[in-house]
Amino acid sequence: MQLTNPTSTNDGSAASNGSIVKGLVSVVIPNWNGKKFLKGCLDSLIQSSYGQIEIVIIDNGSHDGSVEFLEENYPQVKLIKFAQNTGFSVAVNAGITNSTGEFVALLNNDTTVDPLWITNMVAAMREHPEIGSTGCKMLAYDNHKLLDGAGDGYRRGGLPGRIGHREIDLGQFDQERYILGPCGGAALYRRSMLDDIGLFDSDYFAYLEDVDIGLRAQSAGYKCLYVPSAIMYHLGCGTTGSGYHPLVVRLSSQNNWNTIVKNIPLPLLLKFMPQIIYWQAFYFAVVIVRGGQVIPWLEGTGRALLLLPKMLKKRADINKRRKVSLSYLEEVIVRSEEELAESRKRLVEQSQATETK
Repeated sequence: MQLTNPTSTNDGSAASNGSIVKGLVSVVIPNWNGKKFLKGCLDSLIQSSYGQIEIVIIDNGSHDGSVEFLEENYPQVKLIKFAQNTGFSVAVNAGITNSTGEFVALLNNDTTVDPLWITNMVAAMREHPEIGSTGCKMLAYDNHKLLDGAGDGYRRGGLPGRIGHREIDLGQFDQERYILGPCGGAALYRRSMLDDIGLFDSDYFAYLEDVDIGLRAQSAGYKCLYVPSAIMYHLGCGTTGSGYHPLVVRLSSQNNWNTIVKNIPLPLLLKFMPQIIYWQAFYFAVVIVRGGQVIPWLEGTGRALLLLPKMLKKRADINKRRKVSLSYLEEVIVRSEEELAESRKRLVEQSQATETK
């Protein structure tokens, strides 16, 4: 594997250092107090079978010695340093803008990757010109027989999910298939697609930004392919902890609404309204029962209301760029919802089978 020469910037400013390099994969990794994960993640990338890689790490104001560790042990890494936590979207956008690869891979810091992870996703890109991104098989970091995900899912009611999450890997996701979009913690994007539809929405800070860009890509005519031979291992919630942490609930509720407003055209919005009411009420009930997080949910919903004028402007731009029919977009969302339901059914069946043993 060949690594490009590194550069560093202290403010995360967008300052691309040259023209795009054909065949190069820029691996963009956001980091916030993730020093304990970095060695495993970077060492696995360095062992990649793919020949052209640059690694870009965006440090979001870490105070755990991450920057010093990287500067001392991984001088080949391009390091962008923010003084404070700017969130996932701003960080990865800075990484993308300061990279030069034909392809952009996003990777969480709490991961390791198979040596063929990049190789097999790039091969899929070459074979399928109709796709703008690829997803991969994500396995649990501490149990390689357990799936962490096999693509992003999205329901008509505006609630996201990872297809296959927590299922036992029995080969049910060993075939390539089109999906709505990849999980932003392990994805490969064509830079040309990002140049066309735009980068991640900085108003999201974190959570659902990958679903948003997946929907925007589908609307603009870019498909996403799940590549099962591209395998990585994910710890999950390595930075924020529980899915019912107040910050997670606040941002998730805010971005649930943002994503609906931005990406669902009016005819589909009216058609999906019963599902939207049901699933948003369901999420509210879940965060109350499991986490007692009423205030964070209300704060997130209130913030979404404040952002409504801005989101409506973005919605208009997305609608102008839409190249697919409403029926196609509906089909993509409905199929994604069905996959989430099928995955949930299998998970319940697997749990019941385990209990009876």
